[in-house]
Amino acid sequence: MLADMLIKAPVGLLPVLIFLIVLLYMDSYKLVSFRGVLWVILAGAMLPGAGYWLNGYALGLLGWDLPTYSRFFAPIIEEGLKALVMIFLFRTLRIGFLVDSAIFGFAVGAGFAVGETFYYVYLASDGHIAVWVVRGVGTAIIHGAAMALF
Repeated sequence: MLADMLIKAPVGLLPVLIFLIVLLYMDSYKLVSFRGVLWVILAGAMLPGAGYWLNGYALGLLGWDLPTYSRFFAPIIEEGLKALVMIFLFRTLRIGFLVDSAIFGFAVGAGFAVGETFYYVYLASDGHIAVWVVRGVGTAIIHGAAMALF
């Protein structure tokens, strides 16, 4: 299982992390520190755990079936948690320019993708490598892009 994680997790994570590095490189102002981005990635990586707990609580409270809940309500909680990190960065004046918010937003989404990918690799380590390619190129990039747009 550990060998599966060491092979499949990077496949799911490399596209989003490479794109984040490219964003940092392209930042001509260089006001976003690498250390700050790492902290935001770490914050984002903890959010899937909080989302798991909150979604479980809300699912029980609402009494909806899982497919309906997953389609209509779970994204509100996930995106809301990621937005809270961005709101914190705005409120504490850690973001100065639009490009800073795009980098930090993408970092929050990348962190969320990191946490979520490790969880899914743990749950479904027998999944085909194509699953992790799709997660890395599709889902992980979407997590980052959604927060960069926010």
